[in-house]
Amino acid sequence: MAQNKREIVLFLLRAFNALTAHRHMKPADTEFPAVRLVQYFSNGDDRGGFVKPWIANGLRDQFGDLHEIYCTRSKRGVLRGLHYQTGPYAQTKYVTCLAGVIEDIALDLRSASPTYGKLFRYVLRGMEGCGVLIPRGFAHAIFAHEDSVAMTCCDNKYAPDHESGVNWKSLDGLADLSVTVVSAKDIDLPGWQHGFSCSGM
Repeated sequence: MAQNKREIVLFLLRAFNALTAHRHMKPADTEFPAVRLVQYFSNGDDRGGFVKPWIANGLRDQFGDLHEIYCTRSKRGVLRGLHYQTGPYAQTKYVTCLAGVIEDIALDLRSASPTYGKLFRYVLRGMEGCGVLIPRGFAHAIFAHEDSVAMTCCDNKYAPDHESGVNWKSLDGLADLSVTVVSAKDIDLPGWQHGFSCSGM
């Protein structure tokens, strides 16, 4: 009898979680402090697919207020980055993939961080229900493994006068990427040097 009750309770819990999954965003820690993988509602059927990549207050404790959302369409082999903004215009970003396959890349520039100078890399696939939360203090990039569409949410506005970055070619950890297209602006970004930090961000 007790076993049957337990099975019923577990069944009801699973059913409840399935019914309410669309109401939540579920962040999980990574080895990089404050960098989180975020699971969100995703479902597919004979018609196609449905995802809910952003929910009001879903990441309030980690992200804060949403300022802007933009989408980028990239051809296979395109690398965008690595970018960051300084001072009062520093940004926390939340990135997900809506179509294709991208790799989210972030270089830790926080001098007091145990992962300072290390690269975070994570592959995101369109409509799979996963995103990445990148806090302030990182230089960020997106690489398109195939023709892709990415969505980026920011907690601060774009401020070109406060924008900087790191040249991807100066990072040995990205040598395996088959990069075919980089913007002229990103080609001119300065190389990474140990000792550089964004501690003031």
